[in-house]
Order: sequence, then structure tokens, then C-alpha cells
Amino acid sequence: MRQWVTSGAAAQLALIASFFSLSISKPAFFLCLLAAIILFGASNHFPAAWRDMRMLPWMPPALVLAALPLLSVFIHGYSDHAELNLSYYWAAAFLVYLAAGRLPVRPWMWAFVLGVFTVFCYVQIFFPGRVEFARGLAALGNYILYSQFLAIGVVLLSILYRHEERRSLKLVCLAGMALLFYGLVSGDGRSGLVSLLILLPVVVGNLFVRSNRRMILIGCLIGVTLVVMSPRVQKRIDAGLNDIRLMQQNQHNTSLGYRYDMWRTALDVIVEYPVLGAGPGGFGKAWNRRHLTPEAVHFVEPHNAFLFYAASYGLVGLAALLWLYAAMLWTGWRCRHSMEGSIVFAFAVICVMGSLTNTMFMGAVSLAWMMLFTGLQGSLQAAFPRPLAHAKEAAA
Repeated sequence: MRQWVTSGAAAQLALIASFFSLSISKPAFFLCLLAAIILFGASNHFPAAWRDMRMLPWMPPALVLAALPLLSVFIHGYSDHAELNLSYYWAAAFLVYLAAGRLPVRPWMWAFVLGVFTVFCYVQIFFPGRVEFARGLAALGNYILYSQFLAIGVVLLSILYRHEERRSLKLVCLAGMALLFYGLVSGDGRSGLVSLLILLPVVVGNLFVRSNRRMILIGCLIGVTLVVMSPRVQKRIDAGLNDIRLMQQNQHNTSLGYRYDMWRTALDVIVEYPVLGAGPGGFGKAWNRRHLTPEAVHFVEPHNAFLFYAASYGLVGLAALLWLYAAMLWTGWRCRHSMEGSIVFAFAVICVMGSLTNTMFMGAVSLAWMMLFTGLQGSLQAAFPRPLAHAKEAAA
């Protein structure tokens, strides 16, 4: 038993369970993550991971983003549990970062995909054709989050397919991609679908051993055609066009109308408090002064991560968020030929696209997902030699 803990096997199992349960159950996820923290700290890997840790580009902006909510308590005099989540959840990212530098992350990705597939099966069995009403599992907190999970699931399976040698598992990847893609085009979340369309060249390219631009183009055209032909997607396009027509008639009680009003309200808050923002509750107060309808009163954030950080923490918060996303994109792109680098780059793209229409850092499941996948950059530390070691090598 002691050897099982010190070798890191117990921590690896707890991390696998964490990635699997993330989309299934919040209580189970947090229990597994707590176990992973304790077990990895008790393993022989932790001292080595701490000693060999490299400062990758994502870490400085992450430290700023973690500090801002705590500083906001003193600056803005406002705090609640959700605000503090934006601070201490970053501990999970740093834990995964340390663990990813010592333990294989491929089993974590398989576990995450299996969890997403479990949610997909649950929706198809109990809510066929009614995904907007699906409830009961962690990933179904809202249909936007569910669509993002489906999108990253498709992309992850394409990456696993490219780096898998066993034919049986390759077939599993293809079947899983097809099913999750069906779940995406038959659901309601636009954010995940748009992210997948942007990453479609990457997904299709992963299916070929050698880069073939003609085949990638054909594959992308087939994918876009299947998306456009979906009745659900056509319905969503019609709904969006109808929202625009209603907005032109000054009727804003629609999905696009509310977003337009929320973004305009957030911009007003930013103009009034440009440097340090109005605090996490600043947008909600400004919004409720303008909208008192039963539906609108529940909107406490502007459904845009960039505007949320700018309104809450000023241009300092916005700069830190842009810095974080740029660092993740650059790190993933630099290491794109590895499985881990491809995952980091794809996740960063989904974060950027999702942040345009949703506040990715709000909600326990979405925030935890952000932290876990941000920490995966720990598996890329070998691509970033220590400055001191580099100097010694140069001197030698």
C-alpha cells in the first residue's frame, strides 16, 4: 500500500477519476481531486516535480488572475463565494501542472472523453431531441458548457487517434468522434460548434498520417456541409436571424438581444471604472438598474469573459486574461507536434472562442475544467529548458 502511494500510482488513479467525474458529478469530482492532491503530495514525484518545475509563459498571468479577486476584496469592498473561487481554484491548475510533469496525461484524456461520452449517452437516452431540458449531470449545468465539452471531446479523440498505434483504439476514436459530433449538431450550444468548425482543419488533419491539404480541404467541406444540413443548426440560424430582426425593432428580450444589452452595460462599467474595474459585483449592479424583468435579473455576468474581467478588474484584469490566452496558444503551437501540445493548443482555441459568448470562469464545472486543462502544460516543461541550464550549456 505504501509503495502504491509513494510510486505515484494512487495519485495517477485519483487524477484519472477526477478527469472522468468532472462532467458527471461535482461532489465526486471534488472528492477525487482532493484525494489526488493528498496522494500526489505524499508520493516521491512531488519533491522532484517541485524541484524541476519550470516557469512557463502561462504562469505569470495566472498568478495575476489569482491575486485580483483577493485584492478586489480590499479595493472594492465586495466579496462572495463565487469571487473567491476565481482565486483559489488556480491551486488545481498548479497541482495538475506539477503532476503532468511527472505522470502520463494520456490516461487522463481517455478518462475525460469517457466522462463526456457518458453524458452524451445520458442525454440521448433520457432527453432525445430535447437537450435544452437535460439536467442531472455536472456538464449539463447549461447547454453552452455541454456543447464545449462535446467539441473538446471530438478534438481530443482526433488527437488520440493520431498518436494511437493500436487499430482497435483508432476505431474507438473514430466512432466516438462521430457520436459526439452528432451530439454537437443536434444540440443547442453555438459556442462549441463554432469552436469545432474553427478547429476542423486540425481535426481532419489528425486523421491522416501525412499532411495532405487536398484531403484536409475535402474533409472540412464535408464537415461544414453536415453541420449546415443539420435541421437543428438550421433552426438555430433562423433563430439568430429572427433575433436580429427583433433587435432592429427595439425588442431585446431574446438571446442575442440580451447579450447585446449585457455587453453594452459591461462597456459602460469599463468606461466608468477603467483601471481597476468595479469589482465582480459591479456588472450585476449596473445591469439590475436597467433590467428588472424576472428573466433578466438572473444575469450576474456579461456572458463574455473579456468584458467580465475588464468590468470586474479593469484593464489590468483584461490584460492578464489576454496574456494567459496568448501564452497558452503560443505554448500549444510551439509544441503542436506532440500529443500534449496539440491538446493545449486546441483547448486554448476553445477558451478564446467560448469567452466571446460565455464567461468561462463562472460556474464550478466550467472553472474546474479551465484549471485542469490549463495545468496540462506541465507535460510540456521539457520543451522549455531552464535559463540557468541553458546558460551553462552555452558556456560549456
